[in-house]
Amino acid sequence: MFSYRVTGDLRFISHHDTLRLFRRALARADIPVRFSEGFNPHPRMTIPLPRPVGVSSEAEAIVIETDKAIDPADALQRLQAQMPEGIGLQGVRALAAGERPQPDEARYRLLLESAAPPEWSARVDELMASETVVVARTDPKSKKSRSVNIKPYIVGIELAGDAVEFTLRVTGEGSARPAEIAGLLGFDPTSINHRIHRQEVRWR
Repeated sequence: MFSYRVTGDLRFISHHDTLRLFRRALARADIPVRFSEGFNPHPRMTIPLPRPVGVSSEAEAIVIETDKAIDPADALQRLQAQMPEGIGLQGVRALAAGERPQPDEARYRLLLESAAPPEWSARVDELMASETVVVARTDPKSKKSRSVNIKPYIVGIELAGDAVEFTLRVTGEGSARPAEIAGLLGFDPTSINHRIHRQEVRWR
């Protein structure tokens, strides 16, 4: 499992484009990636917690299966040499057979243009004390909207000077979206991701 950061303009590429970028870099680095079987084989790699488009991050991870054992340090060095500016590999860990890392919590930072207004403190307290926090989600294909209670996924929200820091729980049933937290504070959730940074992911 490779850990990496995403900064600059590359934070605007999609999940599928990120996988495509890694696929090409792995080929150039001559790392023996395992492919699936069948008529349309594809490299066996997964991003356990896909990053929302526009969000920068210090805490990304990608799991890559290989056809044979490789030296992790050598693979890290060779792969980093093939990565574009904006993606920096931070480390690599060999996984045990059958090990499937699952994210448990993710911590984010929303950068503000100035210090948070005083009334936000009461708003955060209200959100954390509420039993339900309902947001509307629209399916991109059907365009149908549905209401979702995201309170079970909110671990904490804190005001930190010119930023808001918040931690979201990640489960098999889903999670809250970082932009939804920003929306609860009055931002337009469709145009705020570029000011959100993923700081940490805790794994189980």
